This record gives sequence, structure tokens and C-alpha cells, in this order.
Amino acid sequence: MTCAATDFKITLASAPGKVLVVGGYLVLDRNYTGLVVGTNACLYSTVQTTALDLSNSDYAFGAADVPITVISPQFESAWWKYAFDTKANTLTQYDSADQGSNGFVQIVLQTTLALVNTRSPDALCTLLANPVPAQHRVGLKILLTADNDFYSQREALAKVGATLTSQSLEQLPAMAKTGKTLGNVHKTGLGSSAAMVTSLVASILVHFGVLSKHDLCENNKQSCTATKGMQLVHNIAQYAHCLAQGKVGSGFDVSAAVYGSHVYRRFSPTVLEAAMSENSSIAELVQATSPENIGWNSEVAPVVIPPRLTLRLADVDTGSNTPSMVKKVLLWQKSNPEQAALLWASLDAANNYIGQVWSSLVEASCSNNTEYNSAIDWCSVRPSSEWKSDMDAVGNPTRALLVNLVDGILRVRQLQRELGENAGVPIEPPKQTRLLDACMTVPGVCMAAVPGAGGYDAIFCIVLSQESGNAVERVWSEWTEMSVGPLLAKQASSGVSVLDSKLYPSLMAMLE
Repeated sequence: MTCAATDFKITLASAPGKVLVVGGYLVLDRNYTGLVVGTNACLYSTVQTTALDLSNSDYAFGAADVPITVISPQFESAWWKYAFDTKANTLTQYDSADQGSNGFVQIVLQTTLALVNTRSPDALCTLLANPVPAQHRVGLKILLTADNDFYSQREALAKVGATLTSQSLEQLPAMAKTGKTLGNVHKTGLGSSAAMVTSLVASILVHFGVLSKHDLCENNKQSCTATKGMQLVHNIAQYAHCLAQGKVGSGFDVSAAVYGSHVYRRFSPTVLEAAMSENSSIAELVQATSPENIGWNSEVAPVVIPPRLTLRLADVDTGSNTPSMVKKVLLWQKSNPEQAALLWASLDAANNYIGQVWSSLVEASCSNNTEYNSAIDWCSVRPSSEWKSDMDAVGNPTRALLVNLVDGILRVRQLQRELGENAGVPIEPPKQTRLLDACMTVPGVCMAAVPGAGGYDAIFCIVLSQESGNAVERVWSEWTEMSVGPLLAKQASSGVSVLDSKLYPSLMAMLE
């Protein structure tokens, strides 16, 4: 329990989900890039300084211990209690709902609080010095919540007899309870772990003054101090996420959570080797995560989906084992280096072409907005197969670019299928091919593909109008070969942000 302490500080940070539009598998290699789009579906971390009632706790708190309670009310049995020793820089879990642990949360707390204690040693001491009632101790209460799209809502809709449509999803309460434990919930592939890690790192750093909240506000992100602040969040989040996963991955999901939509080139894994070793020191952790560390050589080139083009996402109720798929692809690549090199080069060119067409469309919308809108209007009511049959397209640059975009995504898909066949992996399996082809026949659809590593989990479409989006959703709802359901998430360019907690009263109510 907590006692009333209205003057205690609250910090709220959010981080978006992600969709890797093109670049699956290649993004693992620093020689190549991936185009990742951030979503307006976010994960939220709220950190509150409060007085925790420890009268019923059997844990022997030391004078330098900061008690921490973490709750995630969307899940069953989802709370964990910790003690952070400010002298030893160590975190101990002393209780939980089911005596289980949450590795991602524990590693983020251990890592970020140790860095706070090293970078700003007075911050935690000041926290402990706050006066509190007897049997209480000043500590942290942390609330972790997510927008509904991170988790499948199929069962929630079925329980109330609702159909699997956007209209039904919009009727669900925000941040709805899943009725599942964290380990059993069906995720939709938007990158909840990376978004959680990033938002929690950011909220802790801002809460203790290592970063200013202004560094992570949308209007200030281009300033020099904000750039370094974003880099610090990125570096710590990448380290914590890699440590929790037990490996150094590509990092595109964390990068999207920090920076939003962009073209991503991964960092060299060697930057984390010393800090991730078994006997690493806090000094090595400080060095590894420092914004001044030139070993962080990832590249982030901001990107936006062109005006009037809208991302639509679908959750497919059939599972894929992504780690297994990646392992098989990399094994094939290693066993067939010459063939793989040629295919990688072709995929890289096709992936880059999508980004180039997007950039050209953005330029076209700026240089001649009337012509651009006219082309969008014309194409939005016709299937893409008809876009280049009309001779007027020759004199219409935007329409020609949209034709190029269609040809580009079809080329990417062809190469993805080739890779899948070579490696014995269902990157775009026949069931998905039939679904995507059906989506491409809908008027106003200019892109349809499987995101990321592919498989059966999800698809995305890019549509030119609300009517096109509605028509695509009808295809999904009537599809019988697989169960296909929409998500509400759309594209968003912004990354991790600090929010005004007063504007989120429902979240504040969950802290009480």
C-alpha cells in the first residue's frame, strides 16, 4: 500500500511500437539497412516517488535500500517488489504475485538505477531523505501499461459477442485487462518488450534528473542536449534489452522505440562486449552506454510515410517461431555464401528502392500538391493493376511513383519468397501470398506484405484513403483460410517522449 503523498513526483514516459516494413534478416548485418515505422500504439511507464507501507513485509531493509513496487494491471498476477541497495548498486527481488520474476523489468531497474546512482549520486540519497510516517519508507511505485494493440483482443471481443472489426476494437476500454498472465498473453508483434524497456529507462532517467523532461519532449528533440539525451536512452535501452534477451540482436526495435520511424543501420555488437561480460564493472557499464562512446555507430535517418498514405495492420491468428526462422536463414546464408550474397544484394536494392520512392512522393507532395492530391484521388478508387494502363499516367509524376511503389513491393515479396524457399523457412508462405494478393486487388492499396521476419503472424497494407482501408478490412473479415483481424494502430514518426501525467487521469488512478 501507499499513503497519500500528493507532493511526490510522478514521471510518465511513452515509447511506440514498430513495424519493420522492409529489411527483414538483412537488418541483422551492418552492411544493410531496414525501414522501420513507429506506431501510435505506445507502451507507458509511470514512475512515482511515494511512501510505501512496509509493515507487512518480512524483508530486512537496510538503511541504504530503496523499496520499489512494479505493477502491470493489464495482466493477471503481475506485480513485483524489489529493494535497490544504493551503496552496493544491487537490486534484489523480495516478493512477487506468483513468486516468479520479470527479467526485462529487473534488468532495466538494476541497470538504470545503478547508472543513476553513479552519474547523480545525490539523487537516490535525496529520495531516501524524504520524511514519511512510521512503518513507511520512501521508494518508487512503477506502473507499466500498454495500448491495446500490443496484445490480441480476440478473446475479449468473443466474450461480449462482438465481431473482429475496428469498430468493435474502438469500443474496448483503453489499456484493457487481458485476462492473461504476462507469459501467456498473445502478442501482436509490435515490439512490446523493446517499447517497455525504452519507456522505463527514459522515465527513470528523467525522474532522477539525469535527463531533463524537455530533452524528450517532441518540440525539443533536435537540440544538442536532447540529441545526447536520446542517445543515452538508446544506449541504456539497447544494453538492457540485449542482456534480457541473452544476445545482441539487430536493435531495430529499440531504435524505433527511441527514434520513431527511420531507416536503420545497426550498431557493431562489440560496443557491448565488455559491459555484457559476466564480471563487468559499473565503470564498464558507464563507458559502454555513454553518448560519447564512438562504438555506437548505428545510423538513423528519419523517414515519414508520404502524405495521405496510411499504414494498416492485421493480426493473423497463426503463430511463427521467429528465432527459429532467423536461425535457419542465417545457417543457409553461411552454407551458401555466394548465392546468399547475390540474394542479399538484390533484396538490399529492392528495400532501398521503397525508401527512395517514399522520399520522392514526399517531395512530389511539396513541389506540386495539387497534382499530388489529384493522383492520390484517382488511384484511391482503382486497383493498382489499372494505374499504369491509363496513358495519362505518363504525364503524372505522382501516379508514376505510385506505380513504382507497387512494383517495388512486389519485387521485395518475390525476393522474400525466394529466400524462404532457399532456407526452408515460411517467410511469405502460400497462405499469406494468397491473402496479400487479395489485398493488392483492393482499390487504393499500394503496398501489402509481411513485416519483419515474415511468417504467419501479421501483415501490413499501405492504403490511399479511409475507404480503401475499410475495403481491406472487409477482405480480412471475410477471409476463411486464416483468421485475420485488424489493429487500430497507424503510423507515427515520434519516438520516446515524456508526457504530462495530468493529461492521463486513468493512468494516475491506477497508481492509487
